[in-house]
Amino acid sequence: MRFFCESIQTESVLDPVESHHLCRVLRAQKGTAIELFDGKGTLAEGIVERTDKKNALIRTLTITQTPPPTSDRVILAVSFAKGQRFDWLVEKCTELGADHIAAVHFERSVKLGKDTAMKRYRKIAVTAAKQSGRLFLPAITGPAKLRPTLDALATQYPQSQLLYGEPDGIGLPLPDSRPAPDRIVLIGPEGGLTGDEKNLLSKAGATGVCINPNILRIETAAAAFCSILCACRK
Repeated sequence: MRFFCESIQTESVLDPVESHHLCRVLRAQKGTAIELFDGKGTLAEGIVERTDKKNALIRTLTITQTPPPTSDRVILAVSFAKGQRFDWLVEKCTELGADHIAAVHFERSVKLGKDTAMKRYRKIAVTAAKQSGRLFLPAITGPAKLRPTLDALATQYPQSQLLYGEPDGIGLPLPDSRPAPDRIVLIGPEGGLTGDEKNLLSKAGATGVCINPNILRIETAAAAFCSILCACRK
């Protein structure tokens, strides 16, 4: 059993959500062996020292630290989608291995997401990371419009390759060496990119790529790009 803990210490306290899951849902007892991860590369093995639905205490036995990746990262800059579709996108792309999910408001995006939604997306990412065994949580940023998103990602990932989904684009170029560069993939709304947005991407050096001859929904395209690029890292 693996649980999320932002601060792993010799004695670690789980937050109320994780404590409730441990003590009330799984009915763990004192002495139960569990794993802790902090979403930043730390994995600990420990045992339950105290069961409390609000703040369970875990005694840590071993701690291992995995350094974060510095290349070959997959960054998705994705248009918002209606309803729970963006929730599904965050969940599945976290499971697949996305390193960064940036919510973008394109000109034809259905709506601009609220800042408060980002907290929900982080909770979804934590649950997906626990389920899939990931040690690192993806960064989740936004919402922001296209130009400031490009500027921020170019600063954070200066050696990256910039791609965007385009039905008339070339086939997805796959890395032929290791370590491979970071990949930033922009996925626009289902109404498509405007001429101004395509010009902006062209000036930024972006390449339009097609991974499927069919018109994909936003979350489908994000999962498809993420699956292919993350599989290439193996």
